Amino acid sequence: MKLLTPWIVVAVCLSTCLSSAETKPASPPGGDALWQKVEDEMAEMKNPKERPKSREDAMEKIKKGVVSFDKAVAAFEAAHPKDARRWKAKLFDATIAELRPRLGLPAKGEMQAGLKEVVAAPDADKETRGDASAILVLETANGLKDGAVKLVDWTAQAEAHLKAFPETKLNGAIEKQMESQKQTAELKNKPLDLKFTAVDGAEVDIAKLRGKVVLIDFWATWCGPCVAELPNVLKAYEKLHPKGFEIIGISLDQDKDKLQRFTKEKGMTWPQYFDGKGWENDISTRFGIRSIPAMWLVGKSGMLISNDVRDGLEELVEKALKD
Repeated sequence: MKLLTPWIVVAVCLSTCLSSAETKPASPPGGDALWQKVEDEMAEMKNPKERPKSREDAMEKIKKGVVSFDKAVAAFEAAHPKDARRWKAKLFDATIAELRPRLGLPAKGEMQAGLKEVVAAPDADKETRGDASAILVLETANGLKDGAVKLVDWTAQAEAHLKAFPETKLNGAIEKQMESQKQTAELKNKPLDLKFTAVDGAEVDIAKLRGKVVLIDFWATWCGPCVAELPNVLKAYEKLHPKGFEIIGISLDQDKDKLQRFTKEKGMTWPQYFDGKGWENDISTRFGIRSIPAMWLVGKSGMLISNDVRDGLEELVEKALKD
C-alpha cells in the first residue's frame, strides 16, 4: 500500500495549503476575492457541505470540485499572473494529478514534476516550498518497496529536505518513515525476534519455526481492509500450510471475546497475539506499525523477506518455500 495515496495527499495538501493561507498573508496584495474562490474550492473538496451517499457520489463530487477548482485558478491567474499565491494552487494541483484520469478528466502533468516545480519556484514562499518538498519526499518513498528507489538515495533526499525546511508540518511523517526504513533494513540483516503467549494460551516463538515460511499479519477485526484480505490469506494457508507455511496474527483489537469469536467463525486456526491496547499494541508499536493490514513474510532462515506482501501472497509464499 502506498504511503500517500492521491486521496490522502489531497487532505494533507489542503490542510497545509489552507493553514498557510490563513496564518500568513500572501504578497503582492490584490485578487483577494478571486483567491478566496480558489481556497473555497479546495476547502469544499476536503470537507464537502453535503456528505457523499456512495462511492459513485463521492467520485462525482470530487470531479465537480476539480473542475470548479480549475476554473477558479484560471480566473485568479489571468487577473494576477505574478501573485505568489498561485504556487499554493499549483501545489494542490500537483497532488491531485493522479486523480484526474480516474475521474475521466484530462491529465495536466505528473505529480512529482509538479511538486519539483513548486520547490524550485523562486517567488513561492518558503512554507509552500517546504510543503511541496515534504510531499515529494513521502511520495518518492513509494519506490522503495519495488526497488525503483534506493534507500541510500531516498535517505539523502529526506535529510536534505529536513535541513532545508526544518519547520515543515510533514517533517514528523518523514522522520517516522526514515525510522521505519532503518528498522526494516535492520530486520532484513538478522533473524526476527518474536515470542509471546497467544490469546489461546499457546507459546509462540518464531525462532522455533526456522525452516518454515511465516506470515506475520498485523490486523484487527474492526479493520475493513484486513477483513477484505482474509479470504486470500485463508486460501494461501489452506493450500500451503502442509508444505511449511505458518501464520502468526498480531491483533490490534481491544475486545478479546470479539477477537476469539471472529477467528473461530472464520476458521483462523493460527495463533493470535492480543494485549487489548489497540494502536498501542506492544508488538506493533515495537515494529513501528502505523497502518493495517501490514503483512510481513519471514523466510526459512528467520529473516524478513518483505514487509508488504498483500499483493500476490500465495505466489510469494510458494517462491519462499522453494528457496
